[in-house]
Amino acid sequence: MKWSITQLRKYQGQPFEFSQTLDLSALIKKLDLIDISPVEADGELHIKDNEVVADLHLSGTYTMPCARTLVPVEVPFDTSTTEVFDLDGLYEDEDDEHYHLVTDGMINLRDIAEEVVMLEKPMRVVAEDSDNMLSGGQGWQVIDEDDLDNDPSQDDSEKAVDPRLQKLQQLYDDND
Repeated sequence: MKWSITQLRKYQGQPFEFSQTLDLSALIKKLDLIDISPVEADGELHIKDNEVVADLHLSGTYTMPCARTLVPVEVPFDTSTTEVFDLDGLYEDEDDEHYHLVTDGMINLRDIAEEVVMLEKPMRVVAEDSDNMLSGGQGWQVIDEDDLDNDPSQDDSEKAVDPRLQKLQQLYDDND
C-alpha cells in the first residue's frame, strides 16, 4: 500500500482504486490479541494539484480473550477513514491527525491502516455465554449472598466446624 507521487500523477482527475489484503499479525502481541485475521483494505486515492485524498476502508476480525472467562471471542471490525497527504509540505497544523506530509515522494497507507486497526480494538470483550460459564463447576457453585443468609437448610447446629479450627471454636464458645 505504497505508491510514488509520480505514479499517482498519471491518475490526476480520476480516482485511483486499490484493494489489498494486509497481514497485520505483528499487532497481535502489541494489542494483546489471540489472533487477527488478514485485513481487507480497499479504497480510492483522489489526486489533486497539491494533495492526495485517500478514502480507506478496512475490515477484518480480532480474536480476543473474554474478560471474564478467557475463552477466545471473535470481534469483527469494519471501519473507514479519510486521510489527506500534502504534496507541497506547506500545511502547518500538526494537530490534525488526518493530514500527513509526503515523505520520500511516497504515499504509504500501511502505517495508517495499522493505526486505525489499533484504534478500533475494543478495550475488553465478553463472551455471550459467559454468565452461564461462571455459575458453577465441578464441586462448586456460585450463590447469591441473599440466598446464603436465607437458606433454611443450614441452621447453626448444622454448620460444621473445621477440625483444625476446633480449638478456636472452643474459645469463641467460652466467651459467650
